[in-house]
Amino acid sequence: MSLKAGGDADGLPVFPPLPSGRITEPTGHSLVRLVTGIRTAVLTLRAGGVEAMLSFVDHEPASALAVRGERRVVGLEALDEVVGEPIEHATVTEVVPEVARVLGSYFLPTQLHLPAGLVVPEAFCRGLAPPGQRGCIIVRGRDELGLVFLGGGRLLLAYRQGGSVGGFEQVAPLFAEPEAELWARLGPDPARSPAAPAPQPVVTPPPAATASAEEPAPTPLEAVLSAVREVLGPHSARVEPALQAAGPDVRRLRSAAESLRERRVRLLSRATMARAADRALAALAALETDPHTG
Repeated sequence: MSLKAGGDADGLPVFPPLPSGRITEPTGHSLVRLVTGIRTAVLTLRAGGVEAMLSFVDHEPASALAVRGERRVVGLEALDEVVGEPIEHATVTEVVPEVARVLGSYFLPTQLHLPAGLVVPEAFCRGLAPPGQRGCIIVRGRDELGLVFLGGGRLLLAYRQGGSVGGFEQVAPLFAEPEAELWARLGPDPARSPAAPAPQPVVTPPPAATASAEEPAPTPLEAVLSAVREVLGPHSARVEPALQAAGPDVRRLRSAAESLRERRVRLLSRATMARAADRALAALAALETDPHTG
């Protein structure tokens, strides 16, 4: 198929092409068992109603995209789109961890599109991702694609479709082709950005005349459940019973929130569970400093 017959808004493949690597077509297991057993690799699924790509590093999801009709789901929620699909439509490609970690940058929004001949290639690429940013530069030659991944102010790796992983030299010949085009997909890099401080409550006492119109402050349990739902989305249903069992007691709620770090929920990473715990504890701390509660 022609490279120009791609499936996304830029006329490029919906999923990033991969470098060379051993490809297997798993049999004999459910897709759920396959997903939980992948250590470091890329799972690609093309079933009747859904296409998806998920990368894993040390058994943890690193990036994911699922497309079902007009619906495009990025992140952990993409896992829910594929778990019921038959395993015979899946393939697993072995990649090095460095590739699995950065593939998600391909799904960032496109910020630039121009002829490759207008730029000084390597210097242009290096200047697009300062510290705290990440990016993927896609260069399309006449017959193949090349990808350059950036982060933390440096070039992380580059490769051509089906080729070896290395530095900029892997894609330099594509930039030199007369009709080559490039796309720059850029965005914030949460893995390299300083951790944001926990939100602090802003307490502005309302005028006495409007005090009766205030919405009541959430109870500690309501605040914790809301915070966890913000992080886990529909997956929060798997941990809410344990939080609800703590009742209104703040000390028990705090203990239940801390215990989220140790819980293992299928398809959710440890980092995600820790983030849910941090958000719940921040919500409790906010209530304790709010003079309108308690």
